[in-house]
Amino acid sequence: MSTQETAKTLFLSADGIDFAYRLIGKSNSSHPPLLMLNHVRSTIDTWDPELINNLTASGRQLIAYDYAGLGHSKGPVATSIKGFAINLLAFLNVLLLKLNVKEVDVLGFSMGGYIAQQLVLDSPDTVRKLILAGTGPSLGAGLVRPMNEIQSIVFSPTPGPPTIGAFFPPTTGDEGAAWLNRSTSSRAGVAGKNGEPEIALFTTGKPLLNLTQAYLTWDADPLPYALLQAIQKDALVTCGDNDLIVPTQNSFVLARQLSRANFVMLPGSGHGHLFQYAGYYAGLVGKFLDGDLPSPLFSAGEVPGLE
Repeated sequence: MSTQETAKTLFLSADGIDFAYRLIGKSNSSHPPLLMLNHVRSTIDTWDPELINNLTASGRQLIAYDYAGLGHSKGPVATSIKGFAINLLAFLNVLLLKLNVKEVDVLGFSMGGYIAQQLVLDSPDTVRKLILAGTGPSLGAGLVRPMNEIQSIVFSPTPGPPTIGAFFPPTTGDEGAAWLNRSTSSRAGVAGKNGEPEIALFTTGKPLLNLTQAYLTWDADPLPYALLQAIQKDALVTCGDNDLIVPTQNSFVLARQLSRANFVMLPGSGHGHLFQYAGYYAGLVGKFLDGDLPSPLFSAGEVPGLE
């Protein structure tokens, strides 16, 4: 079975863009594939293998995807979340035909959660269920702005120790450094061999400027927020109890605005909660996708058991 470390890099063309993607794990006709949408600076090479491989252990196939113009994908980088969603839908229209499936489940982390929301608003028939991790809605009531210094760290041209601090609370010790090492080195064994590309790490340069514009434009757009209650999909919204990048309050507001959302806040964690609790998180996602979580909203801070 393919893993984050070994999955072959594949390419397809849609709307004049060459998209890079990977199919990780075994295909399973009883489950839609799980589309993984990563954070603002990421590529398919920087997914945490501890999370990815725990998710595939449940028998699901994952689709890891590089946004247009980023990582190993070609084409221009969109300057709006709407543009990212349009490109993603073009990719999915081709890929789902190749896979002979009609819909996907979607896990959107951070900016990937913005794109997931826009995707389901634009093409609801493409998405079965949503997992929205460390993310929030667009402009609307009840939201908290992140500190300016945190946004400066997120969009710094050179990620470093401050990035780890923005993802992991200091109480987690060396867990943040371990996550960064896993995420940046998982492809070291195959990169540059047998037709595999070299590792593409965090986005910089002009593409980063476009990303910054898309991210900040979403934060100032009231329309997606206003449409959230129209999303008739089961959703799981998760966050850490001390998220500095997308404030924890904003994830709670997102869950409250959605019509069918479970909300889970993990203790002692921040933006990187899904990596800090990778094994538990993968189990939680599996239970949700299988329909085995209770339907009412969880109380803030309540962590469901998986027994």
